[in-house]
Amino acid sequence: MKNLTRAITLAASILSTTSLHAGEVVVYAAHGDDVTGAILDAFRARHTDIDVTLVVGKTGDMFQRIKAEAGNPAADMMWGGSIQSYEVFADLFAPFENENEASMAFVDPDHKWQAFTVFAQPLMVNTDLVDEANYPSTVAEVLDRKWDDLGGVVLADPNDSGTGHTIVSGLAGGMGWDFTTELIKRVRPTPGSDPMFTAVRDGEAALGWVNEDLGAKWEAEGLPVKMIYPTDGLTVQVDAYGLVAGGPNPEDARKLMAFIGSTEGQILAVEVVKRRSPRSNVPPPGELPALASLPLFPEVEPRSVIKAKFTDIRSQ
Repeated sequence: MKNLTRAITLAASILSTTSLHAGEVVVYAAHGDDVTGAILDAFRARHTDIDVTLVVGKTGDMFQRIKAEAGNPAADMMWGGSIQSYEVFADLFAPFENENEASMAFVDPDHKWQAFTVFAQPLMVNTDLVDEANYPSTVAEVLDRKWDDLGGVVLADPNDSGTGHTIVSGLAGGMGWDFTTELIKRVRPTPGSDPMFTAVRDGEAALGWVNEDLGAKWEAEGLPVKMIYPTDGLTVQVDAYGLVAGGPNPEDARKLMAFIGSTEGQILAVEVVKRRSPRSNVPPPGELPALASLPLFPEVEPRSVIKAKFTDIRSQ
């Protein structure tokens, strides 16, 4: 994790605004109930006077929706998406600083985003299609022609998927564009991350990538999948959340944001969601391996660049 840790500074102040719609918090989210449910249930139990409405969509769509509504925001908070995405859309978010930042490995000096979880995207094979002897140990092996006979390789199209962007941008930054170009030519793009995950799970493809929290749950359920952490490069994402600038109920939104980053909220993220916490006092899920010995590749180039390059390579 050391090569992900950023130098942090604490500055700015809490934005003070008057709540216009006390009691209701509207959250635009890139996560469904499997990620948010337990945390929101615990928050509602402690704040029975606050009604949380979750509007779920693709990461890019949610950011674009906030941008379109900037003159009259309907959302109070965005939940999900990489920290890099929040930095691209920084003007859409208001500073929010809270006591949890002192325990966080990742802190935005401008306080436009808060770290939610850290998760890797290992390879995942369908064990009905792939014998153990054929499991890859490196990302480089994804270029092997044997996958054509075994069922193919899927990768979420960055044009439709924040996860796809993280994978392509991370691999390009860590392994170079020559390798990543060949990879893009070889894979079968899927219109989003969920279709990539389920294609491998359901045997429509032999190999793909998966968010490790979902892969761990599927392995525990006995589904025919196996996660593999490549020894030559593992993409990783710091997932975030932020306070929408000018949202209708910032006061209650701040309460929810503080709870998500609290020790209690982060323990739920680890024990229920099966993701790693950015808090120094919350250990990772026991099902997940240590990452310290692996080369970790966070996204580097912005999504607009990755989308253009991916589209150009696929059109050749």
